[in-house]
Amino acid sequence: MHRLLVPGLRAAPPPGVDRDALPRFPALERCYARGRAEQAPGRLEALLMGLFGLEASQGAAPFCYLADTGKRPDTGVLRASPVHLRADRDQVLLFPLDDSQLDMDEARALADRFNGHFADDGLVIEVSSPHRWYLLTERLPRMSLATLDEVAGRSLGAFLPDREKAHFWLGLINETQMLFFDSPVNRAREGRGELPVNGLWFDGAGRLPATVPGGARSIHGDDCLLRGLAACASEPGEDSLVLFKDIQAALGAADAAAWLEAMKRLDSLLNPLMKKKDIMLYPCDGRSWHWKPSHNRHFWRLPRPLRFCGKG
Repeated sequence: MHRLLVPGLRAAPPPGVDRDALPRFPALERCYARGRAEQAPGRLEALLMGLFGLEASQGAAPFCYLADTGKRPDTGVLRASPVHLRADRDQVLLFPLDDSQLDMDEARALADRFNGHFADDGLVIEVSSPHRWYLLTERLPRMSLATLDEVAGRSLGAFLPDREKAHFWLGLINETQMLFFDSPVNRAREGRGELPVNGLWFDGAGRLPATVPGGARSIHGDDCLLRGLAACASEPGEDSLVLFKDIQAALGAADAAAWLEAMKRLDSLLNPLMKKKDIMLYPCDGRSWHWKPSHNRHFWRLPRPLRFCGKG
């Protein structure tokens, strides 16, 4: 089985794409028309965990930590993503910061400030890259925290955990905002007209298991969770697994030309595979399509131009 994960595949194209003038994508259209539609996890993270035989509640952070640092954590781990929080009328909006908006020296200075302040609480942040930080602690939340992707660009209040179950974590989020507010890093950033790093978002809490029950014969794709899971897999498995993130990247950059090129590359990748391999195509939106070469004979299921979810 060839498993192909394509986050963003069925999402609305970025602005600037003329849907009425799109080229045809023969392999994708044939897969949608003649393959068998099935239910699947709606988020990439949960899908990857499931393909390696784990529940999403296991927590992705320790696998990402292993992939990014090469170290097996001996404590619990959460992702601690640097964010910019912006007040907007009666709500607070959360925006992630990537490598282009934060450098390593700034990230380490803020992490050192955090570690010095919370040393007595047994909380330690390690920085693997400007936008990938990890919180090491024996104290893990008792509930699942929304992922950064779910919260990004939205009102923070809708995703804060229940106060009774997460009193400590709500306090940590609020105290970190105050701690970073007047930091030298942020004063310098604001002096340059740059967004301050005035908060952290915690998610992916878990502990690294001794082994992971599933695996894959071959793995392709640059993703820290995928690399961490593969490093822990107990057996290679029989499936090949490809994570194709070019479409998601083009959507995130609102790059119409890159989106179109990524769609063409994906179609070119699928075409030869569909002639000889069983394929599971995952758009990472709650659906999947199971393709078998014998489905080519289902000529009565006519391929049609692609339809996308939402407005472009």
